[in-house]
Amino acid sequence: MTTRKPTNSQLSRLLLLVPWLAQNPGVTAKQAAVEFDVTIQQIERDLNTLIVCGLPGGYPSDLIDIQFWATNEDDDFSSSLVPADGHIHVLEPQSLNRPMAFTQDEVITLLVGLNALKDLPGAADSDLIDGVIAKLQDCAGSVLAQAPALTVNAGDGQEDPAVKVAIDQAVNQRKQLKISYLVPARDEVTTRVIEPLRVVLVDGLTYIHAWCLSSEGERTFRLSRILDAELLDTPFTSREPSTDSFDEVLLNDPTIPEVVLDVTAAGRWLSEYATVTDAMDLPDGGLRITIKVADPRWVERMLLQAGGQAKVVEPSFIGASVLTQAQQALALYA
Repeated sequence: MTTRKPTNSQLSRLLLLVPWLAQNPGVTAKQAAVEFDVTIQQIERDLNTLIVCGLPGGYPSDLIDIQFWATNEDDDFSSSLVPADGHIHVLEPQSLNRPMAFTQDEVITLLVGLNALKDLPGAADSDLIDGVIAKLQDCAGSVLAQAPALTVNAGDGQEDPAVKVAIDQAVNQRKQLKISYLVPARDEVTTRVIEPLRVVLVDGLTYIHAWCLSSEGERTFRLSRILDAELLDTPFTSREPSTDSFDEVLLNDPTIPEVVLDVTAAGRWLSEYATVTDAMDLPDGGLRITIKVADPRWVERMLLQAGGQAKVVEPSFIGASVLTQAQQALALYA
């Protein structure tokens, strides 16, 4: 027997149950219930579900075939009618004869996420994360050997290492942090005292969600725009961040600049791919939208892909940048 596998989700349990039964022929329902940390009645319900599952087609030969009916009232399955000595035998697992393994894409996704998490200031114990990465690489060795070389670069490459160290200390020591922060929309550097609440990685960019003593409210700061950070001696009591999703936090953060776009009737779909704070119908069937843009490069790429279905109303520097990039692209075909 292997160690017990607590499985709260029926789907995940079913995917594990078939290969386990196939590798342990003749086990009883009681043994299966102990192994998966559920009741005997739940195992019976699982088996009754499995025998009507299988490969596409739905013919009898496509179904998972498991023999599990009890012989008498003393056996595990008091409600079953067809005798089969009270033990469970998998006759046809339909490709589920062994536990599901990670695919190459799943392994790479997990490794990218773990490596990005390790690089975040104030992240969990890096030794623990390294241990998980090592175990994952060991378990998925053959799959990973076929994968391309993996390099994870969290952030936009403009973060100051000294700032990251200061933020990490502030998060772990629960001390206030004095920062100099660039506000691009006003081309202004402000000085603030903050109490970091959480560090979040969104679309490759790192943000510090903090309580700002200067503003007396929660604010979000992009790591690469923190020009300087000084750890203060003043401790702070941990407070719970707002329950809003991080998208909502960005939406309500006044430090995140906004861009106004006019999109054509054919380009209204663009509003579904951005954080829209305001929208107004235009007479020609188009739409004027105001969107939150943490990184101008993102909206520039979106506008280039739109192919004339959108234009910048403000700020003008984004429109000028898009025009320059479009002209450079056209020059390549000259």
